[in-house]
Amino acid sequence: MHGSIRDRLEDLLRADSTVSRDMSCMQDLYDHLSSCDECATEFQAMKQQADLLRSLAVEEEVEPVVGFYGRVLQRIEERAKDSIWAVFDSPFGKRIMFASLALAMLLCTYVIAEESRDGHLSGNAVVAQDVNRDIDDPVMGTQSQQRDAVLVNFASYQESQP
Repeated sequence: MHGSIRDRLEDLLRADSTVSRDMSCMQDLYDHLSSCDECATEFQAMKQQADLLRSLAVEEEVEPVVGFYGRVLQRIEERAKDSIWAVFDSPFGKRIMFASLALAMLLCTYVIAEESRDGHLSGNAVVAQDVNRDIDDPVMGTQSQQRDAVLVNFASYQESQP
């Protein structure tokens, strides 16, 4: 479909169903449609679809059957009972939830206490050293040799006695 038709297709379809304000502009489009079979075929297909959609439009407002909203709410409540989250509404589910939270807090407290006792949280952790070098000697060599030195430090680490 050509650009001139594509850009103003909605106006053309609307003008076909109602009276347009600017018929001179629409006349140019109709002239193009009369000379171009491809555009005319596509426009006719779109016009048929627009007419079908207009025929589906409801002219008057339809009220649902009495009790419709009640049945919808009842089904929503029934399906909510089948949900996994419905467990937390029961007293047993609430007890499990609070026990799980208490256990998580207890484990977090234990981990924090152990880490602070070892000095990891305060920044005073004992740094592992290579047993064959002095603490002030920097690790020299290639990246591979430095990596090996770090791995030796990890493998030979012994916790210092206070």
